[in-house]
Amino acid sequence: MDPLAAHPPAAPPCAADLWPPEAIEAIGAASLELLARIGVRIDAPRAAELLTAAGCTPGPQGRVLMPAAVVAAALAACPAELTLLARDPAKDIPVSAAPGRIYVHNMGEAPDIAEARSGAARRATFRDQTLAARVMHHGRYPDSINSLVTPGDVPGVLHPLYSYLAIAAETDKAIGGPGQDHPWQTPVLFEMATAVAGGRPGAAPAGAVVLDMGYSPVSPLHFGAGVCEGIIEAARLGMAVQILTNPVAGTTAPGSLAGALAQQDAEVLAGVVLAQAAAPGAPCSYGARLSVADPRSGRLLSGAGRWALASAGATLLARRHGLACDCYGPDTSARTLDLQLGYQYAVPALTGALARPRFMSGIGAWGDTTTCLELLVIGDAVYRLVLDALEPPRWAADALDVDAMIEGIIGPLGFLGTRHTRRWLRGIKPAEDLSFRGGLDEWVAGGRKDAVDLAEERVAELIAREPVGLPDDVEAELCRLIDAAAARLGLSGHPDPRRLLAEARGGPR
Repeated sequence: MDPLAAHPPAAPPCAADLWPPEAIEAIGAASLELLARIGVRIDAPRAAELLTAAGCTPGPQGRVLMPAAVVAAALAACPAELTLLARDPAKDIPVSAAPGRIYVHNMGEAPDIAEARSGAARRATFRDQTLAARVMHHGRYPDSINSLVTPGDVPGVLHPLYSYLAIAAETDKAIGGPGQDHPWQTPVLFEMATAVAGGRPGAAPAGAVVLDMGYSPVSPLHFGAGVCEGIIEAARLGMAVQILTNPVAGTTAPGSLAGALAQQDAEVLAGVVLAQAAAPGAPCSYGARLSVADPRSGRLLSGAGRWALASAGATLLARRHGLACDCYGPDTSARTLDLQLGYQYAVPALTGALARPRFMSGIGAWGDTTTCLELLVIGDAVYRLVLDALEPPRWAADALDVDAMIEGIIGPLGFLGTRHTRRWLRGIKPAEDLSFRGGLDEWVAGGRKDAVDLAEERVAELIAREPVGLPDDVEAELCRLIDAAAARLGLSGHPDPRRLLAEARGGPR
């Protein structure tokens, strides 16, 4: 008898160990009960009419009650798969609820940009948005780039349009929708994304979507007029609608993590019902941003393990509904780029990834309102470690070639002298590029550089590269759309987007 068979190794941890099927079923049942008994406050009359026509019923205090049958019908109408288009077809992102490859995007809409060492912050600019996109374009991660910052040197009402232009000029990866403040911005962003996707070579795959947009209800269970109208517009244009809800367990959601997950689930499902009421068959996804409050201060417990538990639970709930999940990865309460930031980036990202969500966020996250370019390459390095660690190891016959092992053991040149070892070594991916693995003398001779030093050097090298750029006609169209939006709003003297691009590329300042 094999002596190991009597003591088989324990199964590796997985998301179902954290949230077993009976827990997910109970949370889902509580979510449906919330929608049926208390429903959602809806501030937009057009949205309320669409929901009523779909089978919802009016409730007290401007609320709309959503029976379970209506929710089930809405989920059944959602496409099971779609493709988010990138300018480079090789970088398209397939989206479904099934466990598989995890795609990464950055955090978004920080108002301030900081100095890496001191944390001293200033208001972010269009140039910062542009250079951030350049840095992210050259990393393995993120796979999809969205607005890292909210530029303060452009009119606030136009900042999503300027941000889209800045990113599109610097990458051929998929672009995530910038934050929308007003419903009129949705069709303009759709036109911008269509112009960019229209310039790509080759035909678009079936179920292609040029842009995904996130719409955030106010927890608990309140859809403002702008959110309602944005969802309706996006659904009718054929954009991917992500219901991006942000409850905080202990303040705007129940203190129990299971209860907070149920409320988050109800908020997402309510948005899906609205999208399907507006346009049956509209693609939808599950944006999970549940966080946890520190009971001593009310501050967010950024980077805590409970955030990762929330991400894993949300992924399993989304999969139960047939929706792709976009959840938290790294986040931190650290005020400098130190060891605290490192473990708060790595541990929640690894734990949340166990459930295999379709998307994970967090590259660039630093505190409540700040980011810096160095965090983009640090986030890239963390995700390389995390996601490489989750790739299933190979153990078939070639990996366990006993003859090759014996040759390495008794052969004159050891394992490096065998073709088997050399072949396997060639298949090892390069290590992440911010870790030093040399000896002490080598490290001292190199100037005792730490990960932040290496991140600063990496950022300097990346921003010195030539931008990807846009075809002239596409760039002209994006700038025209910004000018037209400014004219419709009666804005005069808005910054010329062509000038801002030239300055960001190193032209006249």
